[in-house]
Amino acid sequence: MERDDRDIERLLETTDWEPEPDPVREQASLVRVVSRLDRRRHTMRVVARTSIAVCIAAIVFTTGMTWYRWTQPMVVAVQETQSLPLSAARLVQSASTEFPEAWHALLARVTARDPRGLLTSVRSVPGTDLLRAGLSDGTGYILILPGLGVVGIVAPSSKSAQLAQGFTAITPDDAPDVTTHDIAAARSIASYDAVIAHLGSPADGALQVANVYQLATPYKEDYHATPYNPFDLYVDSTYVRMRRIVAVPLKPQQENQTLLTALVDIDAHRVVGIVDTTRIAGILLTDAAGPQVVLSEP
Repeated sequence: MERDDRDIERLLETTDWEPEPDPVREQASLVRVVSRLDRRRHTMRVVARTSIAVCIAAIVFTTGMTWYRWTQPMVVAVQETQSLPLSAARLVQSASTEFPEAWHALLARVTARDPRGLLTSVRSVPGTDLLRAGLSDGTGYILILPGLGVVGIVAPSSKSAQLAQGFTAITPDDAPDVTTHDIAAARSIASYDAVIAHLGSPADGALQVANVYQLATPYKEDYHATPYNPFDLYVDSTYVRMRRIVAVPLKPQQENQTLLTALVDIDAHRVVGIVDTTRIAGILLTDAAGPQVVLSEP
């Protein structure tokens, strides 16, 4: 055991702990270090370039999505109003429904404007698929259901005197009262309407619209010889075949959904408009197809 210890001590004393430098080995080691640094530098460059590219792509994507969400409602509204209901002509007489030159249309689309100057602003109706588009000159607004077109036309009641020129006002005192059977019929008509099927279902309760403005028809024969009809209102040498309009509320499909009201023409058995207000002052009723102008209080 002692001999082994002496051998170890002798070995430690005679060992050369500082070997002579090896240039070849040092050069190879230096090459490996430089190569490792080059690879690390290349990796860092790739990561930096990729990060910049990803950041630019994210900014472009976010900006594009923001611009799309900002302009898309107006684009849809312009497409859906290429042909307006005839009843809306009273509200847009001063605006043009024709499209301008291509570059004007492109500029208007980029800036979320209507190239015709017909619509001033478009926003979504909370909780529904409807778009609410304001009309030029503050004459009112229209409700649009994408894919089905204009479903409602609303004008302020303050403009009723101007809009109702040439119409005869039918008040509840003139028109026959709406009965419980009529209200049930109105809800039934609303329940089968294709537009209402996208927005909700008729709720309980209904209200007869205060004023219904209609166009009078001249008599071609002596009206005294005709039998009495409670649905006819005689005005000078003309008459109005009175129509009863019932406002039927729609059940909300979501908690935050805006309350909608369907206006049902009981006598014509059709829905003549859907509006996002319950303060209905009257309706301008014509024989034209499509939604009719609804007068609403502020």
